[in-house]
Amino acid sequence: MIKETTTVLEAVKKYAGVTAVFSKYRLDCPTCRGAGQDTIEKVALNNGMDLKKLLAELNEAAKG
Repeated sequence: MIKETTTVLEAVKKYAGVTAVFSKYRLDCPTCRGAGQDTIEKVALNNGMDLKKLLAELNEAAKG
């Protein structure tokens, strides 16, 4: 399960399908230098996104 404290890199390594969610929002998070440190919460905050919605979409994509 992807949580707000999960880093982008952790999410991408564990669940390949989540890259489509980042692409949908035109976020290059999986390939940025901060992927290993940036949490899903930070990504949402920095991009003006609803954290709960982003987490729901990422977790749905993680199911495969």
